[in-house]
Order: sequence, then structure tokens, then C-alpha cells
Amino acid sequence: MASSTSARPRLRLFGSYADILIVPGAWQFTLAGWLGRFTRSTGSIATILLVSAQTGSFTLAGAVAGTIVLGIAIGGPVWSRAADARGQARVLPLSLGATVLAAAALAVTIVFGAPVWSWFVCALALGASTVDMGSLVRARWRGVLASGEARHTSLSLEAVNDELVFVVGPPAVTLIATSAGAFAGLAAGVAVTVVGGVWLWLQRATMPQVVGRLKVAGAASVAQSHPGHPGRARPRRARFRLPAGVLGLLPVYLGVGGVFASIDVGAISVATDTGQPWLAGVILAVFATGSVVAGFAFGPLSARWAPASRVLIASVAYACVVPCLLLLQTPVALASIVFIAGLVTTPVLISGTALIAGLVEDARLTEALTWPSIGLSVGVTIGGAVTGVAIDHGTGFSAFGVSAGAAVVVGVFGVLCALLERRRAD
Repeated sequence: MASSTSARPRLRLFGSYADILIVPGAWQFTLAGWLGRFTRSTGSIATILLVSAQTGSFTLAGAVAGTIVLGIAIGGPVWSRAADARGQARVLPLSLGATVLAAAALAVTIVFGAPVWSWFVCALALGASTVDMGSLVRARWRGVLASGEARHTSLSLEAVNDELVFVVGPPAVTLIATSAGAFAGLAAGVAVTVVGGVWLWLQRATMPQVVGRLKVAGAASVAQSHPGHPGRARPRRARFRLPAGVLGLLPVYLGVGGVFASIDVGAISVATDTGQPWLAGVILAVFATGSVVAGFAFGPLSARWAPASRVLIASVAYACVVPCLLLLQTPVALASIVFIAGLVTTPVLISGTALIAGLVEDARLTEALTWPSIGLSVGVTIGGAVTGVAIDHGTGFSAFGVSAGAAVVVGVFGVLCALLERRRAD
């Protein structure tokens, strides 16, 4: 009897994912959404490879790639708000078509030596044209799952998928670019995104209802017949405000984005300094693998924790572990610590996303779930710029001083958000 009882938690650790994936249509939209993420995971590295191959300048390559991230930060909320208001069926084809055109324009301007300013314009357009597939999939999970525990597990699964695409995408695109040409690397990432996006678009049964339009129409009808009724339509300005809890978590995602950028740039710099540039891919893959492993475990294990407790524990662990990157100064040792840093990364992302999902109404869900991605994108842009300065005035390992500072930001704001959420709940 004792042995069977002790075996049950281990069984649920893996079974909880199986429970949600057997929901009709679930594995199909999950896989389609994962494929649709590829441009976001490969666009920057493919652009760096393409620009550096044409010009030999990594500074210019990094600037153009950073402009893609800036475009994501600008266009992401617009696409997600449109998905809430108009539906995924109308938004997906527009985004996919714009992505293909922008990627083609970027490749043509670079390969044929158009003015450099046009590269930045096309890069901005490429980032702004990409819809956040992860938020679209999370919105579908919200529609097909009823219990809070199952929804938390689905958010954990999607956090794993966010990381897994970075495990597979950049190395695959790098291999294609080095064997078939830099242009092929960019084209491959966009092609996979189109396949995934079209497949997701074809899955109409699991698309969320356009609750924003229904709620506003219903509220307007009530307001007309009963002017004093509390269900009257909200002022237009109020509909664009996000809950304070969502805004409070943005510095957390900015910090995590800063860690991502500093580790990415630091790994490349350290590997280049050792004369073994291929080590950068290994270090980054190890980091992403740690995140994937943690995501699989943390989701089911923390499903019954209070949202504020998840944020508190995850952010404190992050602030304590990531600064350990400063302690070791060899590539092999760095890879081992990077793995541990990956283990504490996904819990922060899962906890913050779960808290946001619990704070917003269905009519704003896709938009609200886009803001973590926006925070990460802005953090990556700022972190990359600061890391470049740190390396120029030091060594490749100086990048991890930026990682440590960004991790402390995550810890401070994570604790503040958790305490405020506990006070609000009480």
C-alpha cells in the first residue's frame, strides 16, 4: 500500500500533460502553435548570419537583428488585440502574409546591397508582422479547459514550448545557413512558421469565441434599455487599461529578457575568444534544455500553489542562482552553471503568465498574454546593447555581470508583485 501511494505523485507529474493533450484538438493546435513560433526564435540569428555574411560586421548584424525584436514589441499587442476583437480566423492570414513579404524584402535588400537604412525598415516590418502564436494557443487552452489546475498545466506546457523552439530553431537554422547559404536559413524559419500558422488557422473548432465583441455588444444593449444598469458599456479609455498586476510584472519579464540577451551575446563572445565558435551553440542549447526540463517538472508540481507563492519562490530562486554565472571563467564550467540557470528560468515565466491569466477577463486574454513576450523582447534589446558595451570594455565573461544585475531586477519586482497580489487576494 505504501509503495503504491508513493508512486502516485510521480505518475501525475507526467500524466497531467497527457490529461490535457487528449482533449479533442489539443495536440493539433499545440503542435501547430509550436511550429508557428519559429520565426520569432530564428529571425534574429538568421538575420545576424545573413548580415555578417554580406558585410563582415557583427555590430551591424546585431543592430539589424535588434530592430526585429523592436518590431515585435510594437506589433505584438496590436495583433493580439485584433485577435481578441476580430478573431484568430481573420488575424492569422494577415499576419502570415505580412511576415512572408517582410522577410522577402529584408533578404532582398541585404543580398542585393540596398541602402542600409532599408535593412532596418524591413527588419522592423518583419518583427511587427509576426503575431504571438504562443498567446493564440494559450487562449485556445483557456477555451477548452475548465479547471484552474488543468489551465495551469497548459500554461506550463506552453512555457516549455516557448523554450523548446529555441532549443531546436536556432541550431537548425544555423546548420542550414552554413550548409546551404545564409538566405536559406532565414527562408527555412519563415517557411516553418507559415506551415504552423496555416495549420492553426485551419483548426476552427478550437478557436476562441470573439468574446470582446459579444460583451461590448451585450453591454451596449443593456445600457440602451437600462441606462443606470451596472452592465453598461465601459468607457473606451478603460478598455485599453491593463490590470495593475499585469503592469507590475513587466519589469520581471524585462529582467528575464536581459538575462537571455546577455547569455546569448556572452556565449558567442566567450566561444569566439577561445577559437571555438561552435561552443556558443552548445552553451545556448544547454541553457534552453535546462529551461525545458524545469518547465516539465514545475508545472504539475506547482499546480496547487497559490499564484503569488509561485511568483515569489520562482523570482527569489532566479535572483539567487543566475548571479552564480560570475563565479566560473571557463566555457565548460559556464555550460554547467548555464544549465542550472535554465532550470530556474521557466518557473519565472510560468508563474508570471499564470498570474496574468488569472487577473484578466476573457475579452482581454490574448492581449494580456502578449505583454510577457513584449517585456522579454524589450529586455532582450536593452540587455543586448548593455552587454555589448560591457564586453567592449572587458572580456566575454563581463556579459554575465549584466545577467546578474538583470536577475536581481527579476527578484526585486517578483517579490513586490507577489506581496501586492497576496494583499489584493486578502
